[in-house]
Amino acid sequence: MLLDTAWQMWAEVGWAAVTLDAAAAAAGLDATCFREEFPEDVDLLCEVFDHSSELRGSAALAAMDAAVEGESRWLAAIESYVRLLEEDPRHAAVLVEAVGSPELRARRRSSYRGFAVVMAGMATRSSRDPHDQLAAAHFCIGGLTELTLAWQDTDTDVDRDAVLRQGSMLFELVMSGG
Repeated sequence: MLLDTAWQMWAEVGWAAVTLDAAAAAAGLDATCFREEFPEDVDLLCEVFDHSSELRGSAALAAMDAAVEGESRWLAAIESYVRLLEEDPRHAAVLVEAVGSPELRARRRSSYRGFAVVMAGMATRSSRDPHDQLAAAHFCIGGLTELTLAWQDTDTDVDRDAVLRQGSMLFELVMSGG
């Protein structure tokens, strides 16, 4: 309940407004009960970030594993990611605002590094150089993030279908070499 309330606050008013005291009060909970788990407000924010990252990563990996023969595993992953953002737009706030805090920025970079390692391990490119594959994975994750941000920006004409088409094409070309 506390995590969900903090996440909702983050999406509505930004991470800077999320404190343990404010989130606990909004959830009808006693903040002192959580002080040991979240000694600093940023610890609560990091937990929210980790939760969102885990959900996004798990959904993408599950979709890739479930892709049937002849279906693009990358498209399946991106479709699951887009669907998750549509079902719970709070994920977009975590993607956008994590760069505003040194601790959250570090968390975001760590999360992206970890996911890039997983994506590089799934690459089927002709180059087997692990450094090349890891750089390619970072490139794709960054590109997908920027596509997502453009989709969320009402001043652009990037829509859901563009994220799916262009995102999957980016991953196919860069990570699969074709």
